[in-house]
Amino acid sequence: MRTWFWIRLLIIFKCVSTAQRNFRIFYGDISVRIYDTDTIEKFDCQVSQINNRSFADCQLRVRHSIPKLNVRTALEFWKSNGQAMKLYDARMDACIFMDSAHKNRMFNIYAKNLKKFSNLKCPLKAVRFNYTLEKLYLDEQDFPSFVPLGSYRSLTEFYVNQSNIGCRVTVRGK
Repeated sequence: MRTWFWIRLLIIFKCVSTAQRNFRIFYGDISVRIYDTDTIEKFDCQVSQINNRSFADCQLRVRHSIPKLNVRTALEFWKSNGQAMKLYDARMDACIFMDSAHKNRMFNIYAKNLKKFSNLKCPLKAVRFNYTLEKLYLDEQDFPSFVPLGSYRSLTEFYVNQSNIGCRVTVRGK
């Protein structure tokens, strides 16, 4: 009896995990504001819409090496009925964030995509080198099979040292 239970459960999870998603996640706007121009020379992002999918391309160039980079990231979601939800709001070491697994599934999706679509490596070095993020998109297969309709705002602030904000990246979408 137990064997049949586990076989059925495995089949159900397999079907749910491979089901096609009936939603798309779009970037509407990505805005970047640089606060520390002595450290960050350039940080630009562009959004393109190709084949019913949003892609982000970003370029970062720093004036001098950044040995330690902290990040504060927050994700807010508004359902179509106006109900607001904060999915996460955390501050941590950016290098540890990119190189480790997290309990929060949204963190894992975000970190996985940063590793997959960028050449970001810690520490950030300023050797006439552009750090790029090319054709970043959010794969719907990484998300649960049901995601409510709504809009979101992602706020990411990069701190060059513990207290001085280097730049802020705001992504709005639906």
